Amino acid sequence: DDELVRRISGRFTCAKCGMGYHDSLKPTKKAGVCDNCGATEFTRRADDNAETVKTRLLAYYRETSPLIGYYFAKDKLESVDGMAAIETVAREIDEILSKIVAG
Repeated sequence: DDELVRRISGRFTCAKCGMGYHDSLKPTKKAGVCDNCGATEFTRRADDNAETVKTRLLAYYRETSPLIGYYFAKDKLESVDGMAAIETVAREIDEILSKIVAG
């Protein structure tokens, strides 16, 4: 949960071109200047803050997580480690979806 809060609350975008950044994971090369277009104005989504993320996590645990047991019991649950490298996560999701489509 802490890592998810950190990842989401650290996101920001260039107000001019929309290039995405992160406070610690993908900062701008030059502080306060967009790498893509050179603009100096950035925005954050109003709901990309720790309090909102924690509220969404509570809703997930209450409303969505019970489905894990349901799909596990039907042998339909696949797991991906979302903390792995982006490339690894994307590849694993692609493999799972390919199996489903090939069905």
